[in-house]
Amino acid sequence: MAELQAVIEELRSGSSCEIRTDRLTRALYATDASIYEIFPDAVVFPRSVPDVQALVRACARHRVPLTPRGAGTGLTGGCVNRGIVLDLSRYLNRVPEVDPQARTARVQPGVVLDELNAQLRQYRLHFSPDVATASRATIGGMIGNNSAGAHSIVVGRTCDHVLGLEVVLSDGSLASWGEAARRQPRLPAGEESSLAAACERAVAAVASEYADEIAARFPKVFRRNGGYALDRVRTVDGRTNVEQVLVGSEGTLCVTVAATLKLLPLPACKGLAVIHYDDLLAALRSVPAILAHQPAAVELLDKLILDGTKDNPVMRPRRWFLEGDPAAIMIVELYDENSAALQRRLEDLAADMRAHGIGYACRVITEPPRQEDVWDVRKAATGLLLSRPGDVQPHDFIDDCAVEPARLADYIARLNEILAEEGVERAGYYAHASVGLLHVRPALNLKTHEGVQKLRRIADRVSLLVREFGGAMTGEHGEGIVRSEWIERMFGPALVEAFRRVKTAFDPLGILNPGKIVDPLPMDANLRYGGDFKSSQPATVLDFSKYGGMAGQAEMCSGVGDCRKRLVGTLCPSYMATGDETHTARARANALRLALSNRNLLDGLSDPALDEVFDLCLSCKACKTECPTGTDVAKLKTEWLHKRNQRLGVPRRSRLIARSVDLAVWGSRFAPLSNWLLGSRAVRVMMEHLYGLDRRVPPPCFARQTFRAWFARRSAAADSAGGGRKLAHARPVGRHTRVVYFADTWMNFYTPQVGVAAVSVLEALGCEVIVPPTVCCGRPLISKGLLDEAARLARANVEVLRPFAERGIPILCTEPSCVSALTDELPQLVRTTAAREIAGLVQPLEQFVAARLREQPELLKRDTGGTPAPRSAAPSLLFHGHCHQKALTGTADVMHILKLCTLAAAEINSGCCGMAGSFGHEVEHYDVARAIGEQRLFPAIRAPGAADIAVAGFSCREHIAHHTGVGARHWVEYLAEALKS
Repeated sequence: MAELQAVIEELRSGSSCEIRTDRLTRALYATDASIYEIFPDAVVFPRSVPDVQALVRACARHRVPLTPRGAGTGLTGGCVNRGIVLDLSRYLNRVPEVDPQARTARVQPGVVLDELNAQLRQYRLHFSPDVATASRATIGGMIGNNSAGAHSIVVGRTCDHVLGLEVVLSDGSLASWGEAARRQPRLPAGEESSLAAACERAVAAVASEYADEIAARFPKVFRRNGGYALDRVRTVDGRTNVEQVLVGSEGTLCVTVAATLKLLPLPACKGLAVIHYDDLLAALRSVPAILAHQPAAVELLDKLILDGTKDNPVMRPRRWFLEGDPAAIMIVELYDENSAALQRRLEDLAADMRAHGIGYACRVITEPPRQEDVWDVRKAATGLLLSRPGDVQPHDFIDDCAVEPARLADYIARLNEILAEEGVERAGYYAHASVGLLHVRPALNLKTHEGVQKLRRIADRVSLLVREFGGAMTGEHGEGIVRSEWIERMFGPALVEAFRRVKTAFDPLGILNPGKIVDPLPMDANLRYGGDFKSSQPATVLDFSKYGGMAGQAEMCSGVGDCRKRLVGTLCPSYMATGDETHTARARANALRLALSNRNLLDGLSDPALDEVFDLCLSCKACKTECPTGTDVAKLKTEWLHKRNQRLGVPRRSRLIARSVDLAVWGSRFAPLSNWLLGSRAVRVMMEHLYGLDRRVPPPCFARQTFRAWFARRSAAADSAGGGRKLAHARPVGRHTRVVYFADTWMNFYTPQVGVAAVSVLEALGCEVIVPPTVCCGRPLISKGLLDEAARLARANVEVLRPFAERGIPILCTEPSCVSALTDELPQLVRTTAAREIAGLVQPLEQFVAARLREQPELLKRDTGGTPAPRSAAPSLLFHGHCHQKALTGTADVMHILKLCTLAAAEINSGCCGMAGSFGHEVEHYDVARAIGEQRLFPAIRAPGAADIAVAGFSCREHIAHHTGVGARHWVEYLAEALKS
């Protein structure tokens, strides 16, 4: 439209904003973590406060709607809208000032909560509101929603910690309000906006004029956040505390560009009591008794959430604290100044629960890592509820209601009656029970007209129920689209008019996030799905039957945004390097969902936008496990690549990778000449020109003697010497086990010493090692979408391995990408019983070895004297886990083994190294691959007092060597040396 184009032209000539109007970006910003979808006309990324001012002025001049956005993890549709979406997270994410003595910090709106608190940890301070999405939630988004979290009973809400706000008003002028602004104004005298003065007068006047109505109609519960916060308006030092009205205003009044925050000391000691219940209502009735123990948090999780952990590879090991099969648990956290007092209070709490017959078990947990396991399960609650495939999903629309804690059970009993009458067969329940805030998610099919009608009926009835209980319909998630429609029912027409007067004072043109709070959009329109939604389900090679097809798998992504975290985990490596929403797993799933739908923004699997969104996907598989919904984007990408190859032909580089095994045979045969030739500048320049393989990355060196050649000669020598191979390092371990060692391509031709070490270790553990004539696992082909060729290899491997599988012989691998290919893709490429049996017997070597060492720890002791084996000569040993290893099996077994080798072993919090097979070799990906490694891995390796580096994957070893100059070794090489000593 002409108005939009005028805004864009003004920005291009008068600002440094990044502006995107392409279909892909508009598609990605059409949703958040809610049930809503509205396609914006453009997305703008400001690089500075003047950029924000220029954008707001242009939008006001041309009457173009403007909606601020943080991480897009909101549950209400608060940041989706028409017009322009303003992404404040990409560039405005610095912390300009921290004052440890005053316990304050001044931050930009795009700062992520966990990243802020990581910076503050050195001062033993934190910004205390702790939302479940803290790993990606931005401070600006928390201010917009007045977020709180689990510990609000002791630390309050965001509004209680905002000392001052610096904002851009709807005319583009700057304004500042709050304690910090009164103490040290950031705007020179005379430059304060005239609109700001008018807004302040309007807020004071409205609060005064409607004081009786505010006192009568605002809910009296602690967790209330509806409309505009007129109940918090006060006069301080002759000024109205306008900042309190802005907190929770969801970008409808202004654009926040900086905030001064109050910081609190970190708790000295923390402990948990996890109370188990046979009945959900019994759990809720126990809240008053728990509150008598002055907890810092009381969090409810129901059976539906707990059952979701059973099939989640990341959450399953964290179930250890559960006893039996509870219908609900309460996670009760206590703070104290010393550990002894904390322990006494936890024991008193547990004893009190037993004395009053509350719950059937109460587990006390004081070890910090174990407490973290419990909180990880709690924080994953939303995603775990959505992890069950199918069109009937638990949705957020009555999820933020708050009542007095003593009335929780009565409220839920009445709510359950409503759900039963509406035919809702299941719902998820979790809660900040300490403050009476309940997140209830009824399971509905919003792809049907009936489901949408039920959505409205339930919301309508629940709004009446909440009002009857004197509660609040909005406790911390904001109004957005989902609840703005019910504001008039909750507050009455007089206060709706008061809210409108405030909105008009700040935004007379109505350009800021229209349709929220004032003049609301209907809550059952603009749905992500809706009764008219349709999706196509193309035929696939890989198995998507659990989800009803590719589209069903893509639709598993709810938008919770776990793929935007940076400080921990692997997901999503390309986002960690670029900070661009386009390069998140969420973006890829959303783009594919739209491409396969009837929304007509993206056009099927052939749409060029999919090339862009999948380009930086490393197929690390982290999304399969770190995402609580288990959205397997790597699998979706592989199938999409396969269909692209069918349509356009196989790219030259992919054909080269497909032939890598054949080429390795000749490369090894002619080594070291082949290494000299391929490493020469001329050949590397040629490979870059012909195949796009970056000349800066040296090719790996072929080994002259392959592992298979070594093993064959060794076996032949043993046969001729004694008529049967003797175990080289076997010790009397009481039993004899046959194992299959899967000799992968990279180990065989490039690092045969890894295979030699693996055989040495297995024989030292009393195993007979069999190395059958398997072929490549197919991982290089799978990663390039060459599924027909990968299926041929899979069938060949099934034929070779079937006899061993029939006898139940374990199949062990030292390369994590082979483990994933054999356990994940092989039974999809070959859908037979034999393939499934083989997949069930495949193990990473560390899993098998660690189990043996746990059973027989004496194996790492000398044969004479029983003294401990000498530790590694290195002062310390750092381990970097392979992405597929972390995604499918974890690194605990490797760390157990390495700590037996050296007490100084530790794991690097490293994420992905960035190589990902051929990704780090590709000229267009070289810089991103390096940036991924530079996030956490490479700095840890280069740190002073550098340790030895252990790895599990071949590509990790090569990438580390290229970018740090450090030669890493496979973990099994360290173990082999320890066993020989």
